[in-house]
Order: sequence, then structure tokens, then C-alpha cells
Amino acid sequence: MDNLIIKPGYVTLFQCIGPECEDSCCNDWRISFDKKSYKNTIKHPLLATTAKTAFIETKKSANDWADIRLNEQGVCPFVNEQKLCDVHAKAGVQALSHTCKTYPRIHKVIGGNKHESLYLSCPEVARLVLFNPDAFQFNTNRSGTKQSSSPSPLWLEKTHESCIDLLVNMKGGWQQALLAIGLLIKVCDQVRQNTLPIEELDKRLQQLKLYAESGALAEQYEKLPYTPPPQMHAFITVHNELCKSHSRGARARFTTLNEAVGVLCNEENEYHIDALNQAWTEHAAPALAGHSELFERYILYSIYHNHFPLLDSQQPSWEAFRLLVLDCFMIRCYLSAIAFKNKGLSESDIVMCFQIYQVVRQHKIEFVKSMSATLQECGIDSVPAAICLLKTQALIL
Repeated sequence: MDNLIIKPGYVTLFQCIGPECEDSCCNDWRISFDKKSYKNTIKHPLLATTAKTAFIETKKSANDWADIRLNEQGVCPFVNEQKLCDVHAKAGVQALSHTCKTYPRIHKVIGGNKHESLYLSCPEVARLVLFNPDAFQFNTNRSGTKQSSSPSPLWLEKTHESCIDLLVNMKGGWQQALLAIGLLIKVCDQVRQNTLPIEELDKRLQQLKLYAESGALAEQYEKLPYTPPPQMHAFITVHNELCKSHSRGARARFTTLNEAVGVLCNEENEYHIDALNQAWTEHAAPALAGHSELFERYILYSIYHNHFPLLDSQQPSWEAFRLLVLDCFMIRCYLSAIAFKNKGLSESDIVMCFQIYQVVRQHKIEFVKSMSATLQECGIDSVPAAICLLKTQALIL
């Protein structure tokens, strides 16, 4: 049988908006050129003059031969006055480096099938994922090839599909859906380690659906305590690391977010998390009333994009779950800070909060490692402890 290509609507719908982009990938990114693209660029008659000073030769490999030397403003020297790429304009798309040809596109091959996606670190991608009604209309086509590959583990595919089922079909909100997913993941890890048979995954899924229908899941969620100390430590640590790691930390877009955080969380109040949670209840949650599926969309994107519960580093399923919960917690805090500052949230504000975080989250492996370390420091070692990160003193969306 031919291998498949799976493509969500947000991939099909995406088009680069070029100079209209509020956080262009031509600024502040490390842009690497492969050897062939580098050689062609420095020899091109319309590009050679700029190319003389535009590159830093690294020669790490044929695929990573040279880096772009950004100018004093952090902009690629091949960006012209119209904020468009001269390499593309004068030499065509085939002359672009692999980085520039592909970003924000990415794909994973799992069990021989190609899963296409886009990075949420691009503002236009975030806009599509969070707001376009057709973003999650999936198309599956045959690739026309029959490449042999190891099949994807059955425990992974069952868990992946069950997590989507729980998110899409359960009522009660995204926090309760994450609670159910966490309870499923604990069984998944036992199946993965061969301490439980594969049939237990199907049984657990049905149990969780009944649990939700009876109201027992909502009751369990409501009984979880509000725990400010681990919330406070997690937010301070991860936000500080984000500030240190962000390639655009001096840009107005990032400082807008950081300054909003500073209004509620500063040295005087010792970063008390209560102010952020109150801002969520009083400002952010009401502003998001018209976007009730916002976090469900983000979680669905994360599950598909990462082929959850896998991680790029192939860490255990439990770690993927903890990181997903921490992601939701951090983004919720950023939405709260901006909502407090602006006394509401525009679509642009929402896109900014999700996208700025992902610039580091999706591209800095050391940042992800620091997140895992922070979770350990906070004692987030169980499903209830993880979900308590999402609790506030008042009912939330």
C-alpha cells in the first residue's frame, strides 16, 4: 500500500504575507545556507555585491555551510526596501537556502506516512490555527511511493487518536480534557513499558468518557486545590528563561509582552501569581468569551504537530503531557497580563501571546530542557499536580 500524506487545513491555507508580517522571519533568526545555495548566491551577478559581506562561512556540513550575517538592525542583508527577499526576487525560489524555502513548513514521517505541519512561531500560522474555521479540516492522500519503514507502535497510535477523541468530544472545557488526557497517559506509559496489555488503552478511554458523562471528572477537577507556590515558581523560572533565550528580546513586540508581565509581576510584589490569576478571571476570560475554543485549538494543534504523546527528543509520554500543561499555563498567564494592560484582548493580542512564546518553545532545545527541570523543581510528578497549574481561585473557561 502507498504511504500517505496527511495535511491539515492550516497547511493548505497558509500563504506568507511578506512585508505585512508583524514578526518577520527575515529578522533576528539564524539563517543557514547549504553549500550549493551559498555558492550559487555569491556567484549570481545580481546578488554577488551584497553576498560579499552577507555571509559567515561555518562549513559545519554540506547542509550547513554558511550563516547570514544580520545587519545592525538584526535584518537579513538580502531584504530590500519593500521588505521582500532579493534572493527570491532576483534568482527565484530555487536559489533560496533550505531554511528560507521551507520555514514555517515542517513534516514528520511516522510509520512511513508523512504528517505535514507549520511552526506556530510564525504569526500568520498562529492566526490560522487559532481562528480559521477550516484550520483542522484534514486531507489524506496517497503519496505514490511505497517506502518500507518501521510501523508506528500500536500504543502510540492508539493513545494519539484517543487524546484527540477526548479533546474533541468531551464537554466541560479544555482543563478537564487535559485532566482526562493525563489519566490516559498514565495507562499509556504502562502499556509502553509492557506492564499492561494494549487492550487497557481502549478500556481506559471508555472509562474516561463515562467518567466525564457522569460528571465525576468535573467533580474531580473542581476538588483540585489552587496552589500558588508551584505556579509562581514555574512562571518566574520559565518566563525568565524565555527572556534570556528569545532572539527578539529587544524588539517592541517582545518588550510589549514583557512590560505587561512587569505591571503585574515585579520585584515589589515578588511575582505573586495571584495578580495574574485575578487578571485572568476579571479581564482575560471575559475577553475570550467569543473565542471559547481557543485553547482546544492550541491543544489539538500540539497533539497533531508533535504527534503527541511523542516529543522530538523521544522522551516518555508522561513528559510530553507535563510540557503541554506547562505550555497552556504559560500562555494563559501571558494572555492575562496583556488583558490587564489593555483592558481586553484583540485578535492581534491573542496571536502575539501564543506566537512569541513559540519562537523559543519550538526552536530552542535548551529551553525545553529547562522547562522539564522546572517541572521537577515544582514537584509536578502526578496528573493532579500538573492540572493544579491551571487552577485559579475562580471558575475559568
